[in-house]
Amino acid sequence: MTRAATRPPSRNTWQRQAVLRTIEAAGCHLSAEEIHRRARRAGRPIALATVYRTLETFLRTGLVESAHIGDGLVRYGLASDHHDHLVCLGCGQWRPLEGCVVPRPRSALTRGFVVTGHRLELYGYCAQCRGPQGRGEARP
Repeated sequence: MTRAATRPPSRNTWQRQAVLRTIEAAGCHLSAEEIHRRARRAGRPIALATVYRTLETFLRTGLVESAHIGDGLVRYGLASDHHDHLVCLGCGQWRPLEGCVVPRPRSALTRGFVVTGHRLELYGYCAQCRGPQGRGEARP
């Protein structure tokens, strides 16, 4: 495996390597089905059930993280330092935001609650899905 995890998986199989390479190459979060499609295109056949089992193992060991964006799909990406996302409602593309747009909360807001992190997804339409008419642009 090419990335250090909290607890590395016990076995380094070609299937696990294929799933990990696919996620690394994507550079963004993918659904299990998309990981399956891309891994199959890259070489040997791999079963969708194997992809799901591998993702469960990677989640347990801290190698990947999952994200839910409200469309019913769970997406998986490499566990990393914190980053927020832009999500296209047209094509489903996910892009990490450069930097964090959420300021650190003042203690008066949290009242004794210790904030350890957050996730933020901003929804809208990418340039390709907006097209020349500018569909989906923010309204005042």
